[in-house]
Amino acid sequence: MKKVLMSALLIGTFSVASAGEISDPVVKKLLEKGVITEQEALELDNKKTATFSKSKKLKFGGKAYIGYTFTDRNNGSDSGSFEVRRGYFVTKFYFNKKDHVRFTYDISWQYHKEKESEGKEISLKVKHLYLYKDISKIIPGTAFELGIAHTPWLDYEEHSGWWYRSISKTFYEASDGAHLLPSADAGIDFKTKFEYFSAEYGLFDGEGYDHIGRSDKGNKQNRPMIEGRVTWHVLGGGKKKPKPLTQRYANISVHALNSYNHRGSDKDFSVLQLHAVYNQPLFLIAGQYIDASWDDPNAKDNDGKGYSFNFELRPFMKNRIALFGRYDRWDARGNSYDRKMYIYGVAYHMNKYVTWIINGIKTDYENDNTKDYTKYMVTAELHY
Repeated sequence: MKKVLMSALLIGTFSVASAGEISDPVVKKLLEKGVITEQEALELDNKKTATFSKSKKLKFGGKAYIGYTFTDRNNGSDSGSFEVRRGYFVTKFYFNKKDHVRFTYDISWQYHKEKESEGKEISLKVKHLYLYKDISKIIPGTAFELGIAHTPWLDYEEHSGWWYRSISKTFYEASDGAHLLPSADAGIDFKTKFEYFSAEYGLFDGEGYDHIGRSDKGNKQNRPMIEGRVTWHVLGGGKKKPKPLTQRYANISVHALNSYNHRGSDKDFSVLQLHAVYNQPLFLIAGQYIDASWDDPNAKDNDGKGYSFNFELRPFMKNRIALFGRYDRWDARGNSYDRKMYIYGVAYHMNKYVTWIINGIKTDYENDNTKDYTKYMVTAELHY
């Protein structure tokens, strides 16, 4: 009798231990009910785990901005264009839950109906190619990107204060705004995130991802650009990407950079920026002030100071319909490039994959009205 009890105990213990090794809950239940043998359970679990691991290591995604734009210019050269304004294709390969390599391919395409002789304009660029490494065990809450990486400002603003990159770049980057640096560059970018505080800072070439390889002119050597952002998340949420349709947040940020021998010149370039945003599901308001200084006396449109305000009002269909607007003012130093830009429109957030936008954009160059124009745009913003 003792032998029988001992045998039953050993079998039961072995079965529990074996079931504990099974990671898939469905396989575990089948084993417990006796539908499959222990060996079959182990083999099936190993197959499912291997498939799951492979799918988790490699991730694909991206976004596309597709639409039509009609531009009414003061100089008489009106035009209409079907456009793929941006097509971002993102691939990530994960070494573990956090560390990964990212590659982003950027394509844009335009067809000018009124300019048949010019045909199609296609642009292909590598926007990101970097290693992401979590170092929170060394520096709390911190990771870094090394390669063609994000720069500290634009990605933050586009995911907190200005959600309509598909129709216009931010005031900081737009050619009719401050016309400063783009959102990616070769270098190293550190990211520190806590609930009520975040910071992003690093060293970069200072060229922008669309100018990589153009840093040297003759014997003039480019030196790294230092750039950083600090943000106070007044209501918390600093660890996660904001969700404007469902979340309330308030952020105050300071951003600065200094680019030595900017873009291969022997002149330095610096920027100081203040930004604030408040959002709740019903509305968003944001504003900023920028002071940019370039020692180059020939610098035209991006040496000066200015400010911008933008808003969203989401009164209908559970916040899915938004009325939005933006006003930009840029005063360039010592030349005739002072300008204003007005953006207005309506957006329908159909689901997490598709947003439809109808909008207008108007510019006003104070000393050169040949640069003035009015745009009318229809856009499908796609996320996948």
